[in-house]
Amino acid sequence: MDYFQDDIYPDTRVKWKAAVTAEEWFAGKDGTQDYISLQPEGMKPLSEAPKMVPPPKKYEYDFKAKTDEEKKEELVSAMIDRMVERDQEPLPQDAQEGVADDEWDD
Repeated sequence: MDYFQDDIYPDTRVKWKAAVTAEEWFAGKDGTQDYISLQPEGMKPLSEAPKMVPPPKKYEYDFKAKTDEEKKEELVSAMIDRMVERDQEPLPQDAQEGVADDEWDD
């Protein structure tokens, strides 16, 4: 069904018909312009159309936004875990042979 878009086409002034005659205007009378609806007969206005129900979502996703404090805590925790992992790994210089003690004497 087609609907008339009354939000785009409001009632319009009738400019082809004078609000007051020349004699009335000279006498100081002020009139108001008539308005006409542009809505065709038998067409319902869009403002009276039934509201569209959005289709059901295909996927449900329960998104919970993290607060700044939660993000900070997660980052610090990840950094600490990374430091602990590195503490357990041997250092590269531990695998090298190095200089013998007698080579230090001059």
